[in-house]
Amino acid sequence: MRWSTWQIAWRNLGRNRKRTLLAMGAIALGQFTLVFVGSFSSGSFDNMIKTVTGPLVGHVQIHHKGWREERAIDLYIDNVCQITTELKSIPEVKVVSARIFAPALAAAGEETDAPATAEPAVIVGVDIGSESDMGGLLEFLPESDIPEGDSVLVGKVLARRLNVRPGELLALIGQDVDGFPVSNLFRIKAVLESNVEIVNSMGIVMPLEQAGDFVAISDQAHEIVIRGQDYKNADALAKQITSLPLPADAEVISWFEAVPFLTNIFEMRKWSDLIFMGIVFIAAAAGIANTSMMSTFERTHEFGMLLALGSRPGRIINMVLIESVIIGLIGVVIGSLLGVVLVLITAKTGIDYAIFAGDTSEDITFAWGGINISYVIYPVLELKYLYQGLIAVTGTSILASVWPSLLGARLEPVEAMRT
Repeated sequence: MRWSTWQIAWRNLGRNRKRTLLAMGAIALGQFTLVFVGSFSSGSFDNMIKTVTGPLVGHVQIHHKGWREERAIDLYIDNVCQITTELKSIPEVKVVSARIFAPALAAAGEETDAPATAEPAVIVGVDIGSESDMGGLLEFLPESDIPEGDSVLVGKVLARRLNVRPGELLALIGQDVDGFPVSNLFRIKAVLESNVEIVNSMGIVMPLEQAGDFVAISDQAHEIVIRGQDYKNADALAKQITSLPLPADAEVISWFEAVPFLTNIFEMRKWSDLIFMGIVFIAAAAGIANTSMMSTFERTHEFGMLLALGSRPGRIINMVLIESVIIGLIGVVIGSLLGVVLVLITAKTGIDYAIFAGDTSEDITFAWGGINISYVIYPVLELKYLYQGLIAVTGTSILASVWPSLLGARLEPVEAMRT
């Protein structure tokens, strides 16, 4: 391809600057929308997944086969210490945390003038060390509030209903795994505010050993939560764990199976990406097709002269195609730069989308699926939105200019020069 062909194509972009700028602007707007909205969607989805797979579900779970349906206290798994050791030997595993759950009645243990009231509660026995790591139930709990000995943490809502405060006694009444009534007094170490709704409203969090003593189980747990390197690889990690020598009544599931509604959202997100890709296609096609067609009609005389001087029709086609591709690429670059800059800024500041819905309350979370998810979203820049837009616009530029370029190439030189 001759260099002069590129020169003529570039020069023609300045013939009607307003039309050229409008076409570039439409493409830039489409690409900006794709980059920013896609990054916002990625940040929102990651925030939701990490919130769910962190303190609540984990990436993989091990529990008794009937536990998810019945939640009965006697549906536990044995040999927790051995299983935990084997799990930690897998390189992809970052955190392993065993949990015990038991229903109970909770009441203030201090003597007061007010009549004593009991509230339904759930004892949550956890591995304090594991749950204090990133993504655990106690991730944001100050070290000074970590429960030990006979001390416990009380969910924020439950503490308000019981009218109890840190340092006071809490009475718990329940049943052990054999159905015998048990009761004890515990010292409240702190009031816990968690992303997990059931912990906030009913939770009595205590060390795993202490919970085991209360319900009369040892080296057993109702659930083992595993967090790996990446939540996207949960299915592969679950297959690895299944190959371990687990108890016959144990069940291994990934978060995809534990929270299927998130899997549906995962699939819906793919469709949203296609929709925004379509926006870029439409913007590019509308802008470039109009520009190419008008340019071809305005340059009929010029094309006739070139054909009369011996230029081949292929050169006319190349000129129109080059003009369209240049318009598309410049628009993509501008849109990408604007999108990346805005994403990088908001990735640090966050976007509180509750404001756009008119919610001006101080609460920055909303409850959904048993967890509290933050309204503040931190967009995540993904390179796929940049190259997808580039490919989409380049392809659309060529397709949208094929018909105008063929019209120019098929002109009769004498008739075109008279126009």
